[in-house]
Amino acid sequence: MSLSSLRHGLSALFLIFVLTSTASAQLEGRLFLDKDEYLTGEPVYLRFDLTNTGTTPMQVLSGSSYSFCGGYRIEVSNKPFLDTSTCAPRGYGGSCPGGAWIIGPGEVRHDKVLLNYEHDLSTPGPYDIRASRILTYGSPDGFLIPTSGVQVKAEEQFHIRVEDAGAENLPSIFQPYLAELNSKDEERQQEAVRVIGSLAPPFLEDTILAMVASPATRRSALIGLRRLNTARSREALAAIVQGTSGYSYEKEQGIKYLSEMGDKKYFPLLLDVAKKQEPNQARDYTLAVAQLGGEDAMPYVSSLLADSSPFSRANGAMALPQTGSRSAVPLLIELLLSPDMSVGQLASIGLIHLTHRSPLRSGQWFSDSPSNEYRDWVRWWMLESDRATIYGPNQCGKIDPLK
Repeated sequence: MSLSSLRHGLSALFLIFVLTSTASAQLEGRLFLDKDEYLTGEPVYLRFDLTNTGTTPMQVLSGSSYSFCGGYRIEVSNKPFLDTSTCAPRGYGGSCPGGAWIIGPGEVRHDKVLLNYEHDLSTPGPYDIRASRILTYGSPDGFLIPTSGVQVKAEEQFHIRVEDAGAENLPSIFQPYLAELNSKDEERQQEAVRVIGSLAPPFLEDTILAMVASPATRRSALIGLRRLNTARSREALAAIVQGTSGYSYEKEQGIKYLSEMGDKKYFPLLLDVAKKQEPNQARDYTLAVAQLGGEDAMPYVSSLLADSSPFSRANGAMALPQTGSRSAVPLLIELLLSPDMSVGQLASIGLIHLTHRSPLRSGQWFSDSPSNEYRDWVRWWMLESDRATIYGPNQCGKIDPLK
């Protein structure tokens, strides 16, 4: 390399360093809550302010605040956080559509996320919240992708208390959101339906049922039906499933929510729908059948393990732990020896979910050789099969070593 080429390269690196350093100092993020005490059934918002403290505009990449594309990572718990819990977050997947906006010098951008949308705060008592947001940004003249540019990160921990002050306070809390249901401002309307659907107070059951009829409010209405979990709300979800031929988002969500609501009356409906799906499209339907049916779903789920389709075998392996059935454990142990490595790995994960035990090191969910775990699981099951606690799909807990 010539001396002039070396100087040119060093100059370019210095310019990149200066631009990056300038950009990294320009944006500041702050996460905060409105207060630290809330009423049961009251909306709880996590707020975020992004400030451009520099003298030049910046381009910021961000997707929907209610998807991983928005850069948020939020945990809410009314119990101590467990890093080795069966429900501990293990990262995000997928791709994000391109989305960017410009924040000018001295400008402050405000954002908020309704914590009740994905987190249950319906039980009175203390809650701990761990929150962070990471955004990528850079010059408006450059082309940004999430893996390039500069990142701004804000993170905070909060402690709040939810007080049971009686349902008589809720009508006044929800009145402003009811007033916005027919707003011509789409953003205000969508925030109103999100709040009503996410919190689903019983006195608004008629409103939520009516929201199903409109495409603009239907998605949040489905969430509301799930949260209500009444005879009328279950019937409304079943009607969507039965009245929809082929695929639709509403039908898929209706099946998912019915599986979570625990009414075995709808098990035959979900089983019938699952059996009609092609193996490569049946995963979510099979999981729904397993969760709602529990032990009743075992004949169908176990039959998939011998199916000629690799998709069906994988669906069966994933569905076994969703049943919460003791009889699923020996089936999963045998699947560790499957010649299909992916099925063996699914079995390894399933055993951890069912038993809250693991032969692997802390934080590891499956090995590259699941057959290596086989003897340890067989030995443990021979000793513990009659007394080991078996956990359902929504029972989170600490993962103990397999002994």
